[in-house]
Amino acid sequence: MNEGDVTFREMFRELPVQTSLFSFGPVVLAIAQLFNGIYYGTTLTYHALFGVVMIAFAVLVTRHHLVSFRVRRLERDEP
Repeated sequence: MNEGDVTFREMFRELPVQTSLFSFGPVVLAIAQLFNGIYYGTTLTYHALFGVVMIAFAVLVTRHHLVSFRVRRLERDEP
């Protein structure tokens, strides 16, 4: 690992609320939507598609926040 690399764990330790909201929030929402579809007996295709989109969104947003966290850390640690 390079000197400037950061991990998800480091970001979670420093920004727990933001990381939880953007990384786990969409996944929880996708699971809730899937259970909502099961409970009401609607077509699960749309709920599953929504879940896939929300999980993809969570991955992309988490990657974006990791990059911005890395940039802030590099700027902060600059001599």
